[in-house]
Amino acid sequence: MKSSVWRGSFSEHLTALHQHFGDEAVDVRHELFYLAAGKTSLAAGLRAFGALLRDAWLLLLRAGPGLPVSAGRQAILLTTLHGASGWGTLERSLPALALAGYERLILAHPRLSTKAFPSNLQVARPARAGVADLLSSLRVFVGTLLLRRPLLLACCLARRRLWQGSLRRTLANSRGVLLLHNDFDLMSRAAINKGLPAICLQHGVPTDEFFPTRADWYLIWGGSSRQAFDAVDSRSSRLVEDALGRGQVPLRALEAPDGLALLSQTHAYVLGDRIDNALREFADALLKRAPQARILLHPLEREPYTGPAALATRHPPHPELQPGACAPRLVMGYCSTAMLDAALAGHWVVALQLPLDGNHAARSVLAAPLRAATAEQAVAVYRRLREDAEFRREAAEAQAQWLRASFSSQSGGLTGLLERIDQPSSAACTQ
Repeated sequence: MKSSVWRGSFSEHLTALHQHFGDEAVDVRHELFYLAAGKTSLAAGLRAFGALLRDAWLLLLRAGPGLPVSAGRQAILLTTLHGASGWGTLERSLPALALAGYERLILAHPRLSTKAFPSNLQVARPARAGVADLLSSLRVFVGTLLLRRPLLLACCLARRRLWQGSLRRTLANSRGVLLLHNDFDLMSRAAINKGLPAICLQHGVPTDEFFPTRADWYLIWGGSSRQAFDAVDSRSSRLVEDALGRGQVPLRALEAPDGLALLSQTHAYVLGDRIDNALREFADALLKRAPQARILLHPLEREPYTGPAALATRHPPHPELQPGACAPRLVMGYCSTAMLDAALAGHWVVALQLPLDGNHAARSVLAAPLRAATAEQAVAVYRRLREDAEFRREAAEAQAQWLRASFSSQSGGLTGLLERIDQPSSAACTQ
């Protein structure tokens, strides 16, 4: 295996995967990329083998009997993560599902605790893997290695086979709809095309790992997301706009900013294998010009900075992302959904133009009107916002327009889609 397969941007990684290993490897792109990111081939292979053993253990000992039999229509909310990118996204669909008369049921990954889910909703686990699933997974594992392919790939394909067997039995007797917060992780992907219409809810800005999409329908936030998805995937007939309550009351940042903040995401290798260095260099340059600036760490980051930058870091939760929690600031970000959160909270947002490739769809959604390629430019924007009232007024209106393009003002998209699915002609529609 050439080392270039695991380096560069995610889009380069995806192209190399397809060229070297075909469609099956693309189907497990998420696991391949994150297990390999920043690791040697040996380390990635060992991590993947550990993940294979873990999934086999989860699907044998922590799985369940599958879904309860129901006489009505079920809305199965398949959840592999807690937090805003996981259950927090699916939770937004509960009112529409109740209105449509669906019995709402959470199908949770075996590793997730039930404590984070609403007590009034039933939580089920995937069906246990059987002997046939284990043997099939073993055959895939050995067969891949015999083809002289990487241990990393063999483990991911074997895990895929385990999840496919489990989800096939889990969903065998279900009727209704399947809701996902992504359609590319192993459990979510294995549930698609198992007899239920699959609706994926957009959980964040569409980085390169979102594509190619696999769900039957994709519920997106608004017009800018539609354009981004169309540009990459050409599935506009399967896109439905419904922000599910996001962006309903965008606050206009009319006051001059009082302070600067940089959104950090040095861990996000999906943005390129140089994202960490790019952000560290920008942070160092920023603090030389604005020593009072803050660096807002992502929840998955630990201590990625050194020197003055380390002293400027702040751990979440961040008041800059909560409406009315602090005075308006100038918040800088490269490719973070938190840029939209900051704008909705009433802060000025600057989109950084870092020298990184890929993720054009996500960057188009996050193309805030105020932009900067260097720390010097960002500080210049900050000073102009403080000193020039007319520039501040024009920038505020432009940022409000950006938010309007980001989140649809029309509600009911999910409700309408459920009504379409309920029609006999489309109830069984799958890819």
